[in-house]
Amino acid sequence: MACVAVASLLRTIELEFLQSHPRPLVLRNHLISFNKDLIQSFHQKLGFLISQFDDKRINMDGVEAVKHLETKLRDLAFRVEDKIEILVAHLYGDDDDEEEEEEDIDDEYLVGIADLFVEEEDLYVEKPQRDTDAEKTTQPCVKLGQVFQTAIEEIEAIKEELVKIKNRDEVEERKTAHDVLQRSEVVSSQAQMVGKNDEFEIIKKLLTEVGSKEKKVVSIIGMGGIGKTTLARHVYEDSSISIHFDVRAWVVASQLHNKRQMLLGLLNSISKQGNLEKSIDEDLSLKLYQCLKRQRYLVVVDDVWSGEAWDDVSNCFPEDGNGSRVLLTTRLAEVADYSSSNSDFSHHMQLLDQSDSWNLFCEKSGKFHGAKFEIIGRSIVEKCKGLPLAIIVVAGLFSTLSTLNELENIAKVLDSSTTTTIAAICSEILLLSYNHLPHHLKACFLYLGVFPEDYAINANELARLWSAEGLAKASENENFDVVADRHIQELMDRNLILVSKWSCCGRKIKVFGVHDLLHAFCVNEAQKENLLHVVRENGSDFRQRRFRWVSMQSSKLDVFTLRYASRICRSFFCFTDDDMTNLNWEQFKLLRVLVFTSRFMCTNIVDFVHLRYLSAYGNQSIAKLFNAWNLQTLCTTKAVDKNYLEFPQLQYFACLFIRGHSPKFVHQNLQCLSWLEPEHCTKEFFTHVPNVKKIRIVGGDRRESNDCIENLVNLQLERLHIIATKWDKTSPNIVQINSHIVLLKSLKRLRFRGKQWELPEDDKFCQLIVLEINSTHLKDWKATGDNFPKLEHLYLFSCTKLKEIPNGFAEISKLKSIQLVDCRPSVVASAEEIKEEQLDYLNNIVDVVVPERRGYSPVSESESESDEYESDEA
Repeated sequence: MACVAVASLLRTIELEFLQSHPRPLVLRNHLISFNKDLIQSFHQKLGFLISQFDDKRINMDGVEAVKHLETKLRDLAFRVEDKIEILVAHLYGDDDDEEEEEEDIDDEYLVGIADLFVEEEDLYVEKPQRDTDAEKTTQPCVKLGQVFQTAIEEIEAIKEELVKIKNRDEVEERKTAHDVLQRSEVVSSQAQMVGKNDEFEIIKKLLTEVGSKEKKVVSIIGMGGIGKTTLARHVYEDSSISIHFDVRAWVVASQLHNKRQMLLGLLNSISKQGNLEKSIDEDLSLKLYQCLKRQRYLVVVDDVWSGEAWDDVSNCFPEDGNGSRVLLTTRLAEVADYSSSNSDFSHHMQLLDQSDSWNLFCEKSGKFHGAKFEIIGRSIVEKCKGLPLAIIVVAGLFSTLSTLNELENIAKVLDSSTTTTIAAICSEILLLSYNHLPHHLKACFLYLGVFPEDYAINANELARLWSAEGLAKASENENFDVVADRHIQELMDRNLILVSKWSCCGRKIKVFGVHDLLHAFCVNEAQKENLLHVVRENGSDFRQRRFRWVSMQSSKLDVFTLRYASRICRSFFCFTDDDMTNLNWEQFKLLRVLVFTSRFMCTNIVDFVHLRYLSAYGNQSIAKLFNAWNLQTLCTTKAVDKNYLEFPQLQYFACLFIRGHSPKFVHQNLQCLSWLEPEHCTKEFFTHVPNVKKIRIVGGDRRESNDCIENLVNLQLERLHIIATKWDKTSPNIVQINSHIVLLKSLKRLRFRGKQWELPEDDKFCQLIVLEINSTHLKDWKATGDNFPKLEHLYLFSCTKLKEIPNGFAEISKLKSIQLVDCRPSVVASAEEIKEEQLDYLNNIVDVVVPERRGYSPVSESESESDEYESDEA
């Protein structure tokens, strides 16, 4: 519907015309001063109008008239945004290029957008001298005013039609079936397996008791949403299973399987590996085979769709006659027949009976409404035909109801449906869930379709993407991080996402996924709304298509046809590591988001006028971004200069290092600076970025790193990561790392390397929640519980010289966990003593974790090294 288009347009208007530091070129051309009242009026009217489509007094989603109005509003918003951004791009002198490209594009697909470009070009192509009035009408500021004036008239017309619909139906009580779904739910790995205990025991026996010592392949077969992954996950995490097998590994194949990603996933599941990205597939296969050789292993390959996916990894599973097992989940019986040892090792999952269906419904609905509600509820549950996903979705709907009439309306909608198949019923319920979401969440939810199926979505990265797209924005009373976290939490509360990783403190969702049925729904809806195009293995033809988001999940792309879409493409995601040097980025005039998730070759990334988000770790060649005035996020391993800090909207800056001068103005939006060198950390520099909350300092020796910390004191810094890369052999007495850190009163997370650390009793880290000491020569550590009154999590990695943890840590009442990797046995013993002493204080039991495998880090697992620091929230 109109949610994405309107949110995007509102943000574009705010960035181009309503921010405190607009583009200098926009100011010089008087676009704002000439049209200030029109701009503000249009912005206000558009925001108010979209809010009316969320009016819960009417059940608009089922009304064709309202759907028609939303379509009109969507098209209007896209059209206005195109005109604004094309007009601004032209200000940078792209006239000649635009004319040349227009001559080559005559496909019917671009009829509408081509007319738009021709209309805009009339403003800028040199024309013979005309009278003064005629000349004025060709000025950008005048044309912009005409765009807004026409759009305001269209908005008023839509508003009038909407009011008529509301008034006409006021007397009649409208159905509310589409307006009551608040918590549609997908099956998560933490969910209770109602009615599945027998199947749980069956799979456990197949893995541990049934059969000889030969390697066996066990299959779980069932339709989508029946709970295959949940069952496999519960078995995988069962304590008796973890004890029985020496090594366990898990990987998701998915419908669009990728051999390389499967191999990498399995290797990283066994142990965090280094430099695997540089290895060829054959080396990865050999490495995996060697990791499993002579081990009793359990490997889970989830969501297998084809025999080819199985063949890609099956030879990596050695046969040692020790009772190893491979567990597959699949929707297709033929895949199970192809891969399983025999039919005795295949299990077909069963739909729930009425009793178990009702128990699951009651567990997930979360409240009880009495006998009448139960009568109606049972009829609704019966409609779900025993499919767990459908039951859970309906239970989420039920949990939001407050009146008997609302539940009756839901029952009527489902009863009136002519749908009979289980899959179709599930799809219908998912649509109800989506239709009820408020518009801002609809937009955020649809955006999840840009990621591949079964993709591990980093919540922080997604939040920054939402911001760049205009799908989420900060309010007057809240910063953006708070708003984005709330949106993600709302999606979780509605059970539309599957949380796979929380922050170490359990306060924030860190990584999550989307059930494949819900993911397919996002992709299909986004495609229907002319938003998304996914390039898959079967290639892609962009002709006759209009969309704003391109998700490259295969290199099979006709680059020539891509130019038909590049005109209106706003976001380009590349999830493949194939060579794409033949892409001509000059075509993407309106691009605002550019994401490379792997190290593929790509050159000639140009200075995009509207770029807001650039993430490029690898071999990409990054141009100097002089014109990307609204840039918000810049992540790259390439060296860039500090001139990028002139961009007033910059929020997240993660680059190799920074050169140049401090910004000319006080930068209010910048929240995170990564890869700073000590020489950059001057008092003058930090006066220009007063609101930065997260800093990583890399380089220099420990003395340099420590000395620059004093310059951070005036910041409300929450997270600090210090990596001193130089070691001065002539200075054995390294300056203590804590000399100024204790002055950072707002610090919640500290990560550093040091040699000595002695804390006076008066030194207190009053807000510190997480402390990580990594790869350090720390030998003597003296501290008390008073130094860390709020500490909850302590991580020690490769502290090979440390003798023990200060026993004063037993006095920290909030301490929840101690994690040790590559530390002395005496350190482990001291941690256990702290745990025992905590029991004497009647505090929460401290969880002491000592992973067996080397190289494991909760900070870097499931994330790239480049984002390791930023993505772990305290």
